[in-house]
Amino acid sequence: MSTEPPPTPRTIEITIDIDTTLEEAWKALTTGEGIARWFAPHAAVEPGDHGSVSVGWDPKEMWSQAITVWEPLRRMQTASDMPSPDGRVVRIAIDYFLEVREGGVRVRLVQSGFDDSESWNDYIDGLEAGWSFFMFNLKHALERHRTVDRVQLSARFRTAEAADQKHPVFGPDGLQVAPPASELRVGDRCSLTLGGAPADATVVSRHPPRTMAFVVPAWNDALLFVEHEGLKSPHGLGVWLSLYGVDDATAGRLQAGLETLRAALNVREP
Repeated sequence: MSTEPPPTPRTIEITIDIDTTLEEAWKALTTGEGIARWFAPHAAVEPGDHGSVSVGWDPKEMWSQAITVWEPLRRMQTASDMPSPDGRVVRIAIDYFLEVREGGVRVRLVQSGFDDSESWNDYIDGLEAGWSFFMFNLKHALERHRTVDRVQLSARFRTAEAADQKHPVFGPDGLQVAPPASELRVGDRCSLTLGGAPADATVVSRHPPRTMAFVVPAWNDALLFVEHEGLKSPHGLGVWLSLYGVDDATAGRLQAGLETLRAALNVREP
């Protein structure tokens, strides 16, 4: 009688080289202040073995993970239990490995604990899309905005439109991206509008159909990130703006622009 072979673990692995010091990179990954500059805006760390990392985009909804490996300036691992798509409880780990390289520091992120079943495919693709952007945000914060705190603005809403880069969020009622977002690739220049004023931008991250991100020089090299929080219809969509060293008047105008965008595109619950 034959038996099925055991599942083969899958991992997400992303490596990025950063022009920074080992100490600065370690602080960015292992302190609440550092994490809030590139990942979740609300973060707290109890450092050391058996400590914890808590992060959230809403201070009332924090996600806590145990620190399971703590090797200062070299490696931190966090782990937590979560339900798998097929109903099992699995242990998912996130490792950050740091290595001094010529000209800076190499950071390697490895997320593990997934098996090779197809039930994970959609979830893993969403994680890869998100981590690709966040690792760029880490690099951007350390290289372009050293020691500058981040202000994160956002607009989240429901959409019934297909999750792709022809979505109305990029169109006349949204960010007014030109050339069309569907034609853009990483490194391409474009224009977009938020808060009533057009601005030049450059595409810095793209994981179709889920995510697209831009650097906007006119807003002191802010990062604008558009994320489909699912692929089925309807689903959530988030527009996230990371500002560094921008005056209050500009931040207020951009937040008003995000509110206008949300009002124009949100689909109400039936």
